[in-house]
Amino acid sequence: MILKQLKVNNGMVNDTTNCYIVQDEETKETMVIDPGGEPEKIIQMLNILEANLKYIYLTHCHGDHIGALKELKDQKGGKILIHRFDAEGLYDKNISLTDYIGIEDVNLEADSRVDDADTIHIGKLEFKVIHTPGHTCRWKFTIL
Repeated sequence: MILKQLKVNNGMVNDTTNCYIVQDEETKETMVIDPGGEPEKIIQMLNILEANLKYIYLTHCHGDHIGALKELKDQKGGKILIHRFDAEGLYDKNISLTDYIGIEDVNLEADSRVDDADTIHIGKLEFKVIHTPGHTCRWKFTIL
């Protein structure tokens, strides 16, 4: 398993968001978690890893976690996953707060909505969704 943490500028002055890239080394299947900004930086790392982007997972829909979502999806594909209780913010700027941080509205639908205890597979990696609302992300994963 490859796990990369990228600090990406999220549109707010001198502020960054942690974006994570998880990859199964054998299959190159990859998931990006919280593409908060700097899409070119995320895409460059995906290219270095020769990634097959399977999923873009959003822990929640605040603008500082979705700022690079549209460009990443347009350039690299991947299915957008978000917990069903957070999905509305992808097309509601009053929830995403994109105006507040000065970024363009995303206005995308999730490809799939996940629930607590769902599993996500990236190659031989298995992730169990543990819903923890807010600025947290908890995972349980197993290598199959």
